[in-house]
Amino acid sequence: MLNTKLLFIVVALMTTAACQSTKTSNVQGKSELAPFNWQISEFALVDVEEPEALFALSERQKQHFLSYYNSPTKAHVSPNFRLAYYLDNLVSNFSYAGDTLKAQDVLNKRYGNCMSLALLTTALAKLVNLDVIYQQVHTPPLYRRFGKTLTTSTHVRSIILGPEPEKTGDSIVFRGRAIIDYFPSSRNDRGVYISEADFISMYYQNMAAKAMSDNPDLAYSYLYRAMQLNTANASTLNSLAVLYRSNGYEEEARRLYEFAIENHIQSVHTLSNFAVLLKKIGDVETLSRIGDMYLKTDDDNPYRWIDLGNAFLAKGKLSEAEMFFNKAIATGPYLGESYSAMAKTYFLQGEVIKAESMMEKALSLSLPSQNRALYTAKLQAIQNSQ
Repeated sequence: MLNTKLLFIVVALMTTAACQSTKTSNVQGKSELAPFNWQISEFALVDVEEPEALFALSERQKQHFLSYYNSPTKAHVSPNFRLAYYLDNLVSNFSYAGDTLKAQDVLNKRYGNCMSLALLTTALAKLVNLDVIYQQVHTPPLYRRFGKTLTTSTHVRSIILGPEPEKTGDSIVFRGRAIIDYFPSSRNDRGVYISEADFISMYYQNMAAKAMSDNPDLAYSYLYRAMQLNTANASTLNSLAVLYRSNGYEEEARRLYEFAIENHIQSVHTLSNFAVLLKKIGDVETLSRIGDMYLKTDDDNPYRWIDLGNAFLAKGKLSEAEMFFNKAIATGPYLGESYSAMAKTYFLQGEVIKAESMMEKALSLSLPSQNRALYTAKLQAIQNSQ
């Protein structure tokens, strides 16, 4: 049993500057791209959960929450924080598990992953008409294998907005926020805000990954629903292309990868998997252009660049590794892992002074509970080599 405490942060700032709204889009919102024929008839569609079912709660669960939320003793607490405190009490007896569960099952079983907790947060917020927004959080990737499919985790946190404040004069008042984060950590790198449609797509992607090896029809059905929500979601396109490729539909997979690239919605994972396909079919010419595509890709997850750099480092391709570690530093300048990896690259290139500087930077960004001892040992090893 994992005893976990959520992270709650309130933000209530006043400023005269303009601000960008973080209001999530509607579930029915779709991309503005031209129609794209991504469906194939080789898979059979089966019934999967409707989006509304993900947030459904039993009458007993609703009453338990509403009794807490509407209690006179909580009347002085902001509505979004009443919900947050309810969740905080819940996770005192909550177990982390890699499974993605619907909101009702999360309450019944008292376990689940970060997506499960965000689904529950949303279900409770909908019950009392509170607004929720979602933000991706980049953490060191956790790899999980389902059959022959290797997946990496994507962390998401939910933010419960407080009531709309009154506007005074020309000032803009930001709404209070209760941030619900399963694993709050100073190592986490904040990513982009995503719409509710893309949040639900993440659920379908998770379920598809679990089914991909054993039940391709079910995996396709989940991704079919995700594509209905947004045909411009890079993760959904990548998952669908992997499903096609792993079942022998290589030309269909290639069309998906090319669609993503042509519309500038590819990710590092998209290009990596496209490279695997190109290598398999022997398209050396297109494969040779993948390197340039990587550098033009707008991927804000520094850990993906670190992974890519380490892959080239393992092959002895130091110049390529250096480029990708530079991308990691640019997207996540507060992560010691990027500088440590760059230090190793410089050291192997014979650039000892640069390696020492990078290692000192990595050490300065580490905390005692993290990689400080390891980074100290590496720095000493570099210094002793001179």
